[in-house]
Amino acid sequence: MNDTVPPASGSDRLHRLAAALRRLLPPARGVMSTTPLVIELLLLLVWVAIVARPLLDLDPAQVLSGREFLSAIQSHHIWINAIQCGPCVMWNGGVQGGSPAFVDIYGSMLHPIVILLTLGWGMINGTKIALAGALLMAGLAQLWLGALFGLGRAARLWTACMAVAAGHLAGRAELGTFGLVFSTAACSLVLPPLIALARTGERRHVALLGLMLGQALLAGQGYMQVALALCVPLILLLIPWQQAMLQQRLRALFSAVGIALLLASPFLVPLLHFLPQIIKDTDPGFFSSQPFRYVLLNLLIDDPGFYFSSVLQKRSDADPWLYVNYVGWAALVLAILGTVIHGRSRRRETLFLVLSALLPLWFATGQLFRLVTASTPDWIANQVNSLRHVPVMASLAVPPILALAGLGLDHLLRLLKDPVNLQVSLGELTYKLRLDLRWLLLPPLLIALHTAWDFGRNWLSMVPLGEEVSAVLDALTTPTTEWVNAPFGEHFFVTSAVERGLKLALGIRPWYWRDRPLPPALLEASRQDPPPGMTLVGSVDGIPIYRGPPEHSYARLIYADNSFTPCSATGRGGDIAVRCGSLQPGRLVIHEYTWSGWQARVDGKPAQLEGDVWLELELPAGAELVSVRYRPWDVPLGLIFCLAGMLLVGYLLLQRKGEAASTPVRAP
Repeated sequence: MNDTVPPASGSDRLHRLAAALRRLLPPARGVMSTTPLVIELLLLLVWVAIVARPLLDLDPAQVLSGREFLSAIQSHHIWINAIQCGPCVMWNGGVQGGSPAFVDIYGSMLHPIVILLTLGWGMINGTKIALAGALLMAGLAQLWLGALFGLGRAARLWTACMAVAAGHLAGRAELGTFGLVFSTAACSLVLPPLIALARTGERRHVALLGLMLGQALLAGQGYMQVALALCVPLILLLIPWQQAMLQQRLRALFSAVGIALLLASPFLVPLLHFLPQIIKDTDPGFFSSQPFRYVLLNLLIDDPGFYFSSVLQKRSDADPWLYVNYVGWAALVLAILGTVIHGRSRRRETLFLVLSALLPLWFATGQLFRLVTASTPDWIANQVNSLRHVPVMASLAVPPILALAGLGLDHLLRLLKDPVNLQVSLGELTYKLRLDLRWLLLPPLLIALHTAWDFGRNWLSMVPLGEEVSAVLDALTTPTTEWVNAPFGEHFFVTSAVERGLKLALGIRPWYWRDRPLPPALLEASRQDPPPGMTLVGSVDGIPIYRGPPEHSYARLIYADNSFTPCSATGRGGDIAVRCGSLQPGRLVIHEYTWSGWQARVDGKPAQLEGDVWLELELPAGAELVSVRYRPWDVPLGLIFCLAGMLLVGYLLLQRKGEAASTPVRAP
């Protein structure tokens, strides 16, 4: 007798995957069999491929047309460093004097999807695939919401496809800021497990909500996360108000938040360590915001020219990324119908969805933040004023709007499910027809999808990387490590420069270190006036190249009489090696910001680092090799917390289905 189990076919594996995904979904009204779920996922994947087709061009010379794309993803290059030098990944030395790599408040570099795709496909192609993944994340979140509310297959699939194509994602890509698109999709994934936890209180939903909140915290930017945090209290509308039930659900919610904080600790712990030293530009008046009535119109207007104008109190004539949230009339009409119909039987759920849509739209007006800044101490007001671009928060209104639209569509489909029998007589011939009225809804639904997709193509497009980029960066490449400058404010140079290991003294980054001067550049390409104190040494494709004095060297040994010798430096990330080889003692100055976490060795022996701004240390006569390493305490601590969170998630997911978190789930 042969007991060997035959290998599973590709179809069997697909069914098993779908069954595993279904087990993670909370119970919905009605039964979702595995086969239809597989079909829905495949159809959604095909639609994502259609919408994201420009992003799937894996030619690294083709980049997203948004002007800031290649500076917005610069923090991803730390994973290229990780391949080459391992622990050196903890320091980002590519721009503006360097910084602890994990504290970038705008970057998405610590999100698992970004890490894996950057390691697998590089910075540019990995990010393009991640953008397509963001569209898929938004679609899966909407599909999950549809299952929670018991929508029929057609309704939940249509809303999922709308979430992929709607302007709240494509419009954010107009600027090219990857983190805005990615964090919008990541925060969309929080809504379904939040609802599921409020309904059941089960431990697996604690784990799922913790996972989704954790990945949202790592998705970058911060705008969406602030709006999401302000909306989370709406969960009280869904929780049963009996005292015991309310306490149990709130304990489960706080446990999920605790898990999320543990999972995001590799970012949060270093951020808390250095946050007092970080400053950014502010907008005390929130002048980019619009009145509420105009914010609503952005859901309906699909004219690209409108968003390039200052009509309806938009900030300027070149900022569509702030305001595009197009979903179209069909979705809004169906959402109104869903609100009316669903509100008759499930008022609290309907109110939750309505307020979940209205609050982000209101946040986009800036009114809440003006009230906060007017009534809080200056240090709080300054932090709130740093949320300069609050209009982007309106994006979080789209998932609940589409959920309401799905409820409206599902009601129409149920209303029209009974076929109409028609009898047509032509002379002596009589024809009997059986008409399914639901097919009448197909054209307007497809038109709505096509309109959203066609509008989104204005922003999800590719442009070639300029030919001058490579030539200019060749001219700025030096035999040893030096600070250099690409043409000021030109984002297209940034990613290519950091991929080469160049260090951009000016660079482009939307935040700064408090009381830290920028490092001097030894070479600079400038289309503008000659930089002060620098000499013209050549030109590349019409772009002048200037060289600074020896004082601008990355590393130099300064003697007692204030004379100095430039030193040779090499390294990546947080690993720096400097060779001076002087017979005289002196003070070595390395133009890299000093922070706690740096360690130095001179010819293999530990040395004391000094200096308040730059890495500095005293060298004895005859010293040859100075090794400086950035090995902070905060990153390992964050990783330990993250591991604890992962273990806790695994433990909760292995609990029996239906087991409620009746006792607090304490984070280790």
